Amino acid sequence: MQHKVGFKIAKRDVTEAVYLALPGWFMELALLLQNNNVQISIEKSKNSAPQVLKYEIECLEERLEKTPEKLSAYTDFCREFDVPEAQNCMKMLHAVAEMGTGDAVTQINHLILHVNEMQNRAEEIRNGKIAFGQKMIFSYPVIAATVKLLIDLTIGMTMMFQMLGSMGGVMK
Repeated sequence: MQHKVGFKIAKRDVTEAVYLALPGWFMELALLLQNNNVQISIEKSKNSAPQVLKYEIECLEERLEKTPEKLSAYTDFCREFDVPEAQNCMKMLHAVAEMGTGDAVTQINHLILHVNEMQNRAEEIRNGKIAFGQKMIFSYPVIAATVKLLIDLTIGMTMMFQMLGSMGGVMK
């Protein structure tokens, strides 16, 4: 049971890290697409990609070497993580790869729009983590003071009942 909980926590953390890393990588990819085709852009972006994405990028390169024309080669990127925006961006990359340089500028512009949406979502995640941390900074002293007051109250009540019990006489 515990390993399942640990796995879920780890997967959530990795998914969050992937979500935070993807916008930067896609933006770099969009810049590389201005001068290169999709496969070369992916290959060039691998060296500077965040560590959390490198394995997925390597798998993507392998799939593209085997079946570059299949949409699934692109959409299987980050499949095990819940990042629907990544799937949309990968579909656009597939469209750019299939069309060549004809309407690539329009597709790259759409890709950049989706990347901007992902960056906004990533900022919301970062801000949420910061806000949670700030709330906890103020909550910890309150929790500590509450626990101390409860302990003091319990000890005080116990001592008071002991004193009252020892003051009473024996009833006949």
